[in-house]
Amino acid sequence: MSEQDVKPATPDPADLQWNVWFLTLDPHRLIYGTIILMTAFAIYDEGSAPLQRGPLFELLGVALAPLFALAMAHAFSDALDLQIRNGRRLSGADRRHVAAINLQYLYVALPPALLISILTIAQWDANKIVAIVEILGVLSLAAWGTLAARTAGLSRWRQATFAVNYALMGLLVIGVELAITH
Repeated sequence: MSEQDVKPATPDPADLQWNVWFLTLDPHRLIYGTIILMTAFAIYDEGSAPLQRGPLFELLGVALAPLFALAMAHAFSDALDLQIRNGRRLSGADRRHVAAINLQYLYVALPPALLISILTIAQWDANKIVAIVEILGVLSLAAWGTLAARTAGLSRWRQATFAVNYALMGLLVIGVELAITH
């Protein structure tokens, strides 16, 4: 049996990416982005004063700004790391790769941005919209927990347990952020 016939015990990180249409999706980046997004919305408070710019632009800013900062920070870090590890300047292909993998953090903002746009046009209250986005974020983490358990070959009962545990962990992160900021 040659080395080529032996499969590694753990999957290559590149195997943990999915191609959906023209997008490459990495669960790590999507989950991390979801937690950052949930934290940003957890500390958002419309208050009682009327918004000058309107809730649509404000809520879209809450959705996009932290994820943009996260994507840029990771791109900056990845570019430096790649240059240091390879001992050379980054090529155009390197730069495109770094940009593409870090754009994934912004993908997380697309469903909430669409929902925010629709509900704002329908005249929903901004705090209610935020609550819905937060609930969907917690449900997303529960879905990721279910997928993790299913991928590990666990029973349906254990999948449900993982879903609840990961949803609770997401709520814990939000709770800690709220405790720190309020």
